[in-house]
Amino acid sequence: MEVRVALIGQPNVGKSSLFKALTGGDVRIANWPGTSVERVEGVVEYKGRRIRLVDLPGIYGFSATTLEERLSRDYILSGEPHVVVVLVDATLPERTLYLAVEALELTGNVIIAFTKTDLAHSHGVHINYELIQNKLKAPVVATSIVDDRGLNALLDKVLETASKPSGKPLLNLDYGELEPFVESVQRIILEHRVLANYPSRWLAVRLLEGDAELEERLLREAGEEVLNKVRAVRSEAQRIVGRDLAALTASKRFQFILEVLGSGIVKKKVAGGGFKYRFFYNPVLGPLASILFITLMFLAVFTINTGFPLNTLLSALGQEELAVAVENYSVSGLMEEYLGAVQEWVGGVVGNPVAASLIAEGVVGGVGTVLTFIPLILVVSLILAALEDSGLLPRMAIGAHYLTSKMGLSGAAIFPLTLSLGCNVPAILATRASISLRERLRLAITLPFIPCQARLIVLLALSTALSTFSSSLLVIAGYLSAFLAFITVNYALYRLQDKPRGRNPELLLEVPPVHRPVPRVLWWMVWSDLKHFVKRAGLVILSASVAAWLLTHVSTSLQLTLDPSDSVAAAVSRVLTPVLEPLGISGPGAWMVVFALITGFFAKELFISSLLVVSGSPTVRQAASLLGLGDAELIPLAVFMVLYVPCLATLSAIYSETRSARHVALTVALMMAIAYAGSLLTRLLITMG
Repeated sequence: MEVRVALIGQPNVGKSSLFKALTGGDVRIANWPGTSVERVEGVVEYKGRRIRLVDLPGIYGFSATTLEERLSRDYILSGEPHVVVVLVDATLPERTLYLAVEALELTGNVIIAFTKTDLAHSHGVHINYELIQNKLKAPVVATSIVDDRGLNALLDKVLETASKPSGKPLLNLDYGELEPFVESVQRIILEHRVLANYPSRWLAVRLLEGDAELEERLLREAGEEVLNKVRAVRSEAQRIVGRDLAALTASKRFQFILEVLGSGIVKKKVAGGGFKYRFFYNPVLGPLASILFITLMFLAVFTINTGFPLNTLLSALGQEELAVAVENYSVSGLMEEYLGAVQEWVGGVVGNPVAASLIAEGVVGGVGTVLTFIPLILVVSLILAALEDSGLLPRMAIGAHYLTSKMGLSGAAIFPLTLSLGCNVPAILATRASISLRERLRLAITLPFIPCQARLIVLLALSTALSTFSSSLLVIAGYLSAFLAFITVNYALYRLQDKPRGRNPELLLEVPPVHRPVPRVLWWMVWSDLKHFVKRAGLVILSASVAAWLLTHVSTSLQLTLDPSDSVAAAVSRVLTPVLEPLGISGPGAWMVVFALITGFFAKELFISSLLVVSGSPTVRQAASLLGLGDAELIPLAVFMVLYVPCLATLSAIYSETRSARHVALTVALMMAIAYAGSLLTRLLITMG
């Protein structure tokens, strides 16, 4: 079924531009029946559905004082449109939200789309769209035709609203001293059953305002007696209120708008200049300054949360005790210690060892994983929000653009790229700063190639088992192969997506004046990111944690077991061992490596601990010796481990950002294929050498 959408808004709100952006300029122009007013229509094919957009004339309200207002009102009331999209100028929300409020009083199938959101920031306007949505009880979408922001989200809301049954409650404003008279006129309308195609309360308010066109229709349908009753109520209201009723209702609507925006909007005066930040635009200093600034942010974020990389640096300098202290007293270190105590307490309270293991490792472990990420997400979101709100982020993106454009990326990608070195999860969330939807999806697929801290730990552990090959060279080779894979895959996707269409990596940005971040705005942004992560990725991580426990604690005979070698995961590992034979990993113990790789999917650091547990070895070197793994096998294994599927939390983050199982599957397939090809090539080079 075709979905029909009415697009309305005040003049100069950006309605025609949004219409063209959605339809691609493929429009049909005719006149409204019996008039010289143009009726512009366009069609959008989206997710297998046909959406017909009708671009209604620009109007200020539904008072029907002009032909355009009457045509728009009649079209909405005709029942022809399934959805009404009302546009609001984000730079002038107080004035342009008025039409949306009137529409919400008239019909329940309204979506409010804020336009020019890219300009709002430079005007010092910060809007919490979620708060406004909750106040109006109607879907609210932020859009910008500059970077296509929110266009797909708007179409998603259109399909969602059109699929819901009609009859959604209308917006009932409190008109104060006018309320008794509204009820009186509404009672007259309902008693005489007239103008039934209009909402009775809305009709009563309009008649009290003195809507001449509606009075004429009432006269034709109900006769002069009913009209006189309505006029008598209006005269009485006029006498008691003592002011023009239309002015009173308008003031009540504006009062309601101010209440809605009061908690959902912050305005800050912004200065013009910003000369001292222009070094970001310099082709030499810009990239260096941007990378230096972001590197410092990276060091601060991950040192606070995990101790990395400061602990590694201190360890390299021989300050082992200080390195251990930095790691233990980091946020995640303290969190892990607390969760470890909880798991130990569960083991002591729950008598059954299997049940204790399920609660401690499956449930508490899953909750702990989510909780461990929260401080990291919070700090990253806070820094990203501060950079964005202050106006520094666009300048840093401009500075880095020269370098990133060589990889088919805009300068806005530099922040998630840097974050990936610490953890892929916040890096995926940081792709929201990307300029285009295509780039954001491309980054979501390719960022997991960049080795995170956990993969570095595994690389370092495997390097201790090498006999002739340099440990440092193994780590360097692992990082080089990962970055080569990231650059190659990202550029290939860029060539497929954008290059054939003539799109070069662009950085079309509104550069706002630099100003001090607004704490209230920072809280909005941080809270939105945290809630987004916990609701979407958090639930997936918790569910998968329990599933992982079952795979490693249920035997093939469906009996509970505490021996991982008897588990379903171990049985699957034994079946998959032939896959690793081309890498030189074979023999009776090969399944243990596969098992470690499977558990490494849930968390990369589990690769080493699982390998030690199932092999019964105290060190990686002894485990490698037991399994017959020399340098020729360990090096390809290290390459495979660095490049194969990202951890569960990262996949959850990809799904939460893209809402697409296809993109998650594509990420897994790409990484598995490249990991296998890369490790095979490494094995071939070693054996040939």
